[in-house]
Amino acid sequence: MSASPYAPDDLVEGVLTIRLQVNAMNKLMALLSFAQADENVNVIVLRDEGEQFGASHGSAADTDPKVSHQFVQRLRDLPQPIVAMVPGHIHDQALAVLQACDIVLATGQDDWSTLSVPASELEEQTYKLARELASKDPLILRFTKKTVQQVASIAWEDILSFTTAQQAEIKSLQAGQPSPRALAIESFLAGKSKPGAGA
Repeated sequence: MSASPYAPDDLVEGVLTIRLQVNAMNKLMALLSFAQADENVNVIVLRDEGEQFGASHGSAADTDPKVSHQFVQRLRDLPQPIVAMVPGHIHDQALAVLQACDIVLATGQDDWSTLSVPASELEEQTYKLARELASKDPLILRFTKKTVQQVASIAWEDILSFTTAQQAEIKSLQAGQPSPRALAIESFLAGKSKPGAGA
């Protein structure tokens, strides 16, 4: 992996702070790509330095909707939980950004926010929650997020099988062993098993 693009105070105790900035979309896209594969990043806090959350993203969306869509999709693809910190008003173009986040802490009473807190406590509460999440097993965090994202598209009768398989894979990875899925693929490639042939 190449040298970290984070500033010294951006990644603390497993919590990476990403700030939306005007004219910095290319930098943000690169940062998200790096964070996606960085095992030191357990949780991401997304915030905006401006008075209106997402105004900088809105400017990019107005200029190039394709770039805006790519940014939102990259956020959705991150394996780490994303906590958005919203101190005030929200730019219309930023709603998609917030929908790509897992938890939204805001000072208003908007229907989409996960938790509403007083403005004076917003930063403290956001980072307290982020640190609590980051203290958990990172494998559990990532698998939980993956499960929540996928169960909506899985038939009800298949959800138990899916979650059971996920739990088995977590236990294997936690024990430092290959997952059952990886072992099955290895066996197939070695010619030891032939799915569908009764072997």
